[in-house]
Amino acid sequence: MELKIKSLPVSEENYAETMKTKVEPFLAERREDARFVSFDGKEIHYEKYLTPGAVGSVVIVHGFTESAEKFREMDYNYILMDFNVFAIDNRGHGLSYRKHPEDPETVCVDRFSEYVEDLKAFVDKVVKPASGELPLYLYCHSMGGAIGVQFLQTYPGVFNKAVLSAPMIEPQSKPLNVPITKAIMNVFCAFGQKDKMVFIHHGFDPDRGWEDSHDTSKARFEYYHEKRKADRNLQTGGASCAWVREAMRVVKKNLDPKRNAKIDCPVLLCQPEVDTSVVSEKENVFISQLKNGRLVQFPNSKHEIYLSVDSTLLMYLETIEKFLKEE
Repeated sequence: MELKIKSLPVSEENYAETMKTKVEPFLAERREDARFVSFDGKEIHYEKYLTPGAVGSVVIVHGFTESAEKFREMDYNYILMDFNVFAIDNRGHGLSYRKHPEDPETVCVDRFSEYVEDLKAFVDKVVKPASGELPLYLYCHSMGGAIGVQFLQTYPGVFNKAVLSAPMIEPQSKPLNVPITKAIMNVFCAFGQKDKMVFIHHGFDPDRGWEDSHDTSKARFEYYHEKRKADRNLQTGGASCAWVREAMRVVKKNLDPKRNAKIDCPVLLCQPEVDTSVVSEKENVFISQLKNGRLVQFPNSKHEIYLSVDSTLLMYLETIEKFLKEE
């Protein structure tokens, strides 16, 4: 298949203007905003972009406290690569079901498997019917990466290939380790605090600066941060005690060789040069357990590689397109 990304479609120079006057209108003309009813009757929001002459469909699964809207530049890039795009708002995020809508800044989930079953319902009810016989590709970031790993372990044969960008194989829990953090969260949950924000987290900070972000591109960070300041639905900020408990529980599954032996599609793991959100060493262990896995590290990048400086982002897009289109 022909590779379409030969130069960066959107650069940091005049980034906000380009997004507002070119990219967002382009996407708005093609976007379908809708909801589907998931496995437990909850409504989950998604964005769908159908591309004439598409060579495949990409399913985007965002990370913790994010939304489908944060990936608009990636939507645009995938469309230019000739893919259909389907982007889900994970429950507790964006415009999807929230367990406690009165507290939109706390991300709540009872079981991590809820995310996985939402993705399964999304693929079955929305992606497959719209894609026909086209190959399906999974693109996940961070928490979405953990969702993706659990999906690939549980439902082999669905996706032809998967891209995991800084996946949450094991979240950073310093200064504590995973077992101690899980034990503490079990205590809080047992005493009725499971839906309360964990004490070391905080809500949305409108004054947060680029220097404290997970991005190396100031222009890309500021563009989405301005959106967050203007939209309460995008202001998720911290995790509930149950979410942290579940994030700790899923680590064992992510690193289980027997479960990972069930992953039957090629997997590309994109690893940032510096990551303070997830444990990079555990990503290395995970990829080594796969039948067909490869890891590429990206210089001048932090946790959110897709919001990197131009030179890194171009390398990122070229790597992903080549991986998805190669025989």
